[in-house]
Amino acid sequence: MTKDLLQTFDIHFDNELAHDYYGDGKKLAENLREIYHDRNLKFPDVFDSTLTTPPVHFISYDSHLLLEVLEKEKLIRFCSVEAPDDVKIEELQNVEVPPGLHVDIIDFQME
Repeated sequence: MTKDLLQTFDIHFDNELAHDYYGDGKKLAENLREIYHDRNLKFPDVFDSTLTTPPVHFISYDSHLLLEVLEKEKLIRFCSVEAPDDVKIEELQNVEVPPGLHVDIIDFQME
């Protein structure tokens, strides 16, 4: 069984060089899959883009799209990641992310 996470994954790049390295769309999704390879997460391949430089990428999740653009930073926020039922958000938050890329997982579930 899998579930849609009720969290958002905020992906920040340190700079345009990091953005070029980690990529957009499918390339970014592949990098995220590699980072979380042992967690069995399913990331979407398709991102929409703004016309800013660097661009902001996002995917539509019905009317629940959460998108925020921070000054002097690139931020991608999406909430349609699938995970196994037994996933622990704290473990995902503690996964080591490579230099130049920052993944913040914000948990919206109340226990």
